[in-house]
Amino acid sequence: MLDAAETETKAQSVKEAKTYIMNHWENIKYHYSKDYSGCSAEGHISHIYSDRLSSRPLGWSREGVDQMARLRVFAENGGNLFDLALRKKQERIRETRAIELDLKLCRKKIRKVSGETIDNLPALNSGKRTQLALALRGLRGI
Repeated sequence: MLDAAETETKAQSVKEAKTYIMNHWENIKYHYSKDYSGCSAEGHISHIYSDRLSSRPLGWSREGVDQMARLRVFAENGGNLFDLALRKKQERIRETRAIELDLKLCRKKIRKVSGETIDNLPALNSGKRTQLALALRGLRGI
C-alpha cells in the first residue's frame, strides 16, 4: 500500500493509519469476538442530556442538574417516574411520622421530669394573656 501511494502526503496518511491500526489491534480483534457486546452509550447519553439540558438551556444548580440528569436516565432506562415519585413521597411521610413520634415522646418526657402542670403555676392559671403566661406556654409546648 505504501508503494501504491501517489504522493508523499498520501504515503504519510497510510503510515498514520497503519500505526493507528497496530496500536488498537487487540481492541479491534475483541470487537469481532462472541464475548463482545458493544453499545452506543455516549450517543444515547448525549441525546438524553442535550434534549433538556442544552437544547433549551436554563440556569441549573449543580444539585439540580445532577437530579435532572439522573431522572432522565432513569426514565430512558425504562423506569416509571410516577412509581418513583410515589415511593419517595411514602418515604418522606414515614420519616415525618417518625420525627413527629420522637417529638411527642420527648415532650412527654419533659413534662414528666419538670412536674409542671397548669394547677401549680398561677401565671398559667389566671387566664390572662400576659407576657409571662405566653412565655411559659411556649416553653411548655402548647
